[in-house]
Amino acid sequence: MIHGPHVDLYFYPEEAALAPGTLAYAEASYDTLALRFGYEARTRVPIIIYASHIDFEQTNLLPFVPPENLLGSTDFLKRRVALPFRGSVSEFRHTIRHEMVHVFQMGLESDSYYQMYQGSRVHFPLWWTEGLAEYWSAGQDARDEMVLRDLTLNGTLPPIQQLTYVTSGIVYPLGGEIHRWLAGTYGEWRIALMYQEIARHPTFEAAIKSVYGKSLEQLNAEFQLAMRRKYYPAADTHEPLAVAARPLAKLAIKPSYLPDTSGQTAGDAIYISPSSGYFSVYRKSLERTDDKPHRLVTAGRSGAIESFHPFDSRVDASRPGYLLLTTKRGDRDALLIWSLAEQKAVGRYEFEQLVAIRSPAWMPDGNSIIFSGLAESGQADLYRLTLP
Repeated sequence: MIHGPHVDLYFYPEEAALAPGTLAYAEASYDTLALRFGYEARTRVPIIIYASHIDFEQTNLLPFVPPENLLGSTDFLKRRVALPFRGSVSEFRHTIRHEMVHVFQMGLESDSYYQMYQGSRVHFPLWWTEGLAEYWSAGQDARDEMVLRDLTLNGTLPPIQQLTYVTSGIVYPLGGEIHRWLAGTYGEWRIALMYQEIARHPTFEAAIKSVYGKSLEQLNAEFQLAMRRKYYPAADTHEPLAVAARPLAKLAIKPSYLPDTSGQTAGDAIYISPSSGYFSVYRKSLERTDDKPHRLVTAGRSGAIESFHPFDSRVDASRPGYLLLTTKRGDRDALLIWSLAEQKAVGRYEFEQLVAIRSPAWMPDGNSIIFSGLAESGQADLYRLTLP
């Protein structure tokens, strides 16, 4: 454990090299957010870091096993921040700042409630809390932009009033965009004022009316217009997928191309999908789109193949007859070589020094594999495996 002026950082000895930079950025985040919120946390902020998501899944700070898409968590009772390092410094910093925003939000909400106690506690909706954490942590990325553009162009952008009841992942990009628009239109200073005023009002909508001078319905009408003005010009230069393409598979994640070495067909698509209830690898013809996809291998049914890390790792099919997969097995990942002809694994490689393996790819020589590996220390590197 190491200490800063406001943060206590807990880590395992293997992560000692990761700790100083983590503490420095956490303290910098604290200073920035203290100025933006106009507030100082009443207690020190404990942060617990893990060198991989597999280690994070073994935490006892949460009453559940963290799913793979959970990059961090803040304890509502003790304000403890827990997060894994997955090899990406930008993602790690984004998550630290995101969770630090939650620390300040919880502190401000509690202080406002106890200073102006009215018997019932008014809570901020999820789109507000998560959207603000996104807005003040890393801003938009390409995926956020894609989601917002498609919602607007397809006419499915939900009203702000309905977002109060939404708990899906859409609250992150959409909530961040609403905060960005509110700050640019009405001033960023109103965000901190909302936390000071929330306990004075019986509902969140009443607090919005007091701070922004308009109802949620009025703000929604302005926001919807702003989004149409932002994205409708793109319709002149970009054809929608419904016009420019034909659907191949539903719920397909990170597809890869499997060429036909005989040259008789256009080849097949290889992708991961949860359509059966389990994450499975499927094979689908690019020409015979009416044919059902063929399921090759399924994760989650045995300890040998627990997960494919579908959102973080890609299947490689560039070498004819074989697939390269990353699978979770026990406390670390394994590199799996799957034979399409034999319909079974013909190679499995695990490395004592590596906890996580991502996106393996065949080299042009066909006898070696490149992949991203994460060590127990949190150090991510590229590795080359030469096959016998």
